[in-house]
Amino acid sequence: MSVEHVKQQATEIWSNIQYEVDGGIGTRAHIGMVVICNDQTLSHEARAMLTIPGIALYESRIGRGSSPEQRKKPLSIGLLEETFDGLDEAIQQINTMRRSDVVALGCTSAAMVIGPQELERRVRNVHPEARVTDPFAAILSALRALGSARVGFVSPYPRQIAEKMIRGIETAGVKVPIAATFHNATGLVRNEAPFISPVSISNAVRQVSDSADLDTVVIACTQMRAAAIINELEHQTGKLIISSNQAICWHALRLAECRDVIGGWGRLFERDLQQS
Repeated sequence: MSVEHVKQQATEIWSNIQYEVDGGIGTRAHIGMVVICNDQTLSHEARAMLTIPGIALYESRIGRGSSPEQRKKPLSIGLLEETFDGLDEAIQQINTMRRSDVVALGCTSAAMVIGPQELERRVRNVHPEARVTDPFAAILSALRALGSARVGFVSPYPRQIAEKMIRGIETAGVKVPIAATFHNATGLVRNEAPFISPVSISNAVRQVSDSADLDTVVIACTQMRAAAIINELEHQTGKLIISSNQAICWHALRLAECRDVIGGWGRLFERDLQQS
């Protein structure tokens, strides 16, 4: 049939269909997530953990990426302090139709450096009623909920960043007798973090678990592909396992007053919030 012939045809019957409206996807809660532009893992793991009836997850990205020269620089406090520049716009872009009940900011080390009070202030400049979480605040909340007292720490961070995060955990009253960081003498872990295999993460957790008297192991960094191996690691090691992405998803749900017990993502998802 020629294009000319198609244009000459007309639709003969049109119907007006009545419809009903409901609460949409997020009938229980809307969770908004701001993800760093180079993050390869958080979005994937969050969608797996937060696929729950009535829970809507929307996200935006923040940052403009790094130049080749910038990508050669190791992670530093100075770089982390700039991570959430442009946060107002990123929050506004999460969902222009409905505000988020909870806003989750996705970078463990940057959130630790900037601090939860400052991040909450920035979010509430845009969404005054939103509850706010970030991976480091969520890890601290998870440690309280699980009653953790002695923690092993695994991360891809340089020593300066890892030590600062460990001090933050210890300030919350939890001892950290052992820590391990991923290292590659010929590469830059900052760029390779999302490609560290789950097998390597499992090996690091087991090594830390076997080397000290612990009740919990924390796997820090949203780039770590750890969520899918948490159950197995808890069974193998007998320890509680917390990852950045697992903690932020759990914390966002609990802040949204979703108290469902969800299997498959570790014992943390069996717990409710505990007051600090």
